[in-house]
Amino acid sequence: MCQLLVCVLTKAYNLVTRDKKSFKLENMMTTETNPKISSVLRFLTFVEVVVLFLAGFGLFFAPKLAGQLWPWGLLPFNARFLGAVYAAACLAAIMQTAYARWSPARLVTPMIFIFTAIIVILSFKYLENFNFQRWEVWVWFFLYILLPINAAYHLWLYRNLPPADSAPLKNPARIILIVQTVILGLYGLALIFIPDFAKAIWSWGIDNFHAQLYSVTFLTPAIGAYVLTKGATKLEWQTLGLAQILLGLLPIIGVIIVDASVKKVQWAAVGTWIWFVLFIAMFITGLWMMGEARTKQ
Repeated sequence: MCQLLVCVLTKAYNLVTRDKKSFKLENMMTTETNPKISSVLRFLTFVEVVVLFLAGFGLFFAPKLAGQLWPWGLLPFNARFLGAVYAAACLAAIMQTAYARWSPARLVTPMIFIFTAIIVILSFKYLENFNFQRWEVWVWFFLYILLPINAAYHLWLYRNLPPADSAPLKNPARIILIVQTVILGLYGLALIFIPDFAKAIWSWGIDNFHAQLYSVTFLTPAIGAYVLTKGATKLEWQTLGLAQILLGLLPIIGVIIVDASVKKVQWAAVGTWIWFVLFIAMFITGLWMMGEARTKQ
């Protein structure tokens, strides 16, 4: 495992040094509206794709098997939910890896940063949840320290690049994106800062660690929606739209599957239906984004 981590670092370092001389000429000085991203950003996003794919689809479709490799113990609802979130995140990372250009990187990279930065901060806050005798824990911290640093570095590097499509959005689209930013952003912040209150709508019961961790489920698409208010290409609409379709649909399916066995969801509770409405709204908004993509050339 140590050899694998060293290999990842070595590969990333080699890509950084290789790109260092050429980046300014090929990207920052280019007149191209949608330049290529650096090789190191693409490589580390690919690493993230592999991890997200294994974790996301593993936890969602084979939670007992994948749960054995998770850094902390997971109950059935939490395993399926995390699998759903990681599967949705995987799709956005795949788009960035496949296209490897400023669009969709200007959308995906901020989402990667907020997602990974919050998780690593919470991981350090709740160190007692981790058993450092397990190699999975060391891999977890290695990745979640490396990935936000990489994302932050590239956000700073590309800070002067304008959107690939800087045409102003029409008011209905911009308003919808702003509403999503505000609603999901506020709820995500509530899960971080007032988890005892905000977690009340999670009918299967979650502790503060998971409540704060699940804030990324809402803050990540909130950041994505905010980025699109500045202008959006067809690919960016598709990227966020597809990710939100999965993010809205898979958690609902996961809850229904698990509750069919354990019967713990309080279906008569108002909070339960608020939770469902949040995810249904994300799913519907994702479909709407795909419709917006079809209007772009």
